[in-house]
Amino acid sequence: MKSNLEDAYSVVTVRDFGKAWRRRTARIQLKKSVVSEVELQRITRKLWETSGQDVDEMITVFYLPGMDTSSVAYGFGSCMKDGIARVSYR
Repeated sequence: MKSNLEDAYSVVTVRDFGKAWRRRTARIQLKKSVVSEVELQRITRKLWETSGQDVDEMITVFYLPGMDTSSVAYGFGSCMKDGIARVSYR
């Protein structure tokens, strides 16, 4: 069964890049317009736990409902080998 966190977003795309410093970027479509920094950190951490531990950095790119996922993002998250999720948004 899905958790409430997994019901809050959908993964649009995942892309790997980099050779010396391997990164994975996931574009995330949020399902609600109002999200807290803690929620964005939890999503970033969850994605790192499930599919990002084999790279140096897992990056999340967040989009609010209705935003074009090939355009400007709402916010960004990052989780590195230390497992600490960091988020930046405005």
